[in-house]
Amino acid sequence: MRIAAWTGVAALTFAGPAAADTWQAFSRSTHNAFMAEVDGIATEGEITSIRVATVPREGEAGDLSHSVETYQFRCRADQWRTAGVVEFGPDGAETGQYPEEDAEWEPVRPDTMPGYLKEIACDGARAQPPHWPTILAFVEAGRP
Repeated sequence: MRIAAWTGVAALTFAGPAAADTWQAFSRSTHNAFMAEVDGIATEGEITSIRVATVPREGEAGDLSHSVETYQFRCRADQWRTAGVVEFGPDGAETGQYPEEDAEWEPVRPDTMPGYLKEIACDGARAQPPHWPTILAFVEAGRP
């Protein structure tokens, strides 16, 4: 069942406009942009999930190498964990799935990646535009 769920996550990463994805760069380092997919935030019971892409800020035109990690939150309890990572190669094809089954819940600390993501996933915070419908659109825009 986990494999089927991860296949679905991978398929959603490159879905077209009908999927209504909105990738928002909420943080950048020298080498990577960190982008939250805000239209796909989902809550099941007391767990809220959000997908986060780590995309290199430099690369060949058309190189779609990136990873997508799923973070989960217990919003009221102020806790987080990762549910796993899917990696994609230069052609955008999936190259690996690394699920995290039963990862330990950790406290959310301010001014950390999970802290910023909790604000997005649980509190409704949003990054300033521009936003992109796909990772491909971000790459084609020059990885701003």
